[in-house]
Amino acid sequence: MTEESPAKRGDAAWKEQRDAISRRNADAHKRALEQKRARSGVAAASARAEIDRESRQLRDLNTKISKQQARGVR
Repeated sequence: MTEESPAKRGDAAWKEQRDAISRRNADAHKRALEQKRARSGVAAASARAEIDRESRQLRDLNTKISKQQARGVR
């Protein structure tokens, strides 16, 4: 036989509920920070990829222009 502990009442119940809410809020805050970090990492990677793409395009255009100038084409 197991004895059930009596339900908390008054201040004890209020404090237990407050602590449970605080734990849930802390967990939610932690998850939100992790998601924010992940999103900022994806955004940074996307920005780097765009910069790399633009750099390649500029390099290709400069090479093309140099070749045309070497041949005397304007």
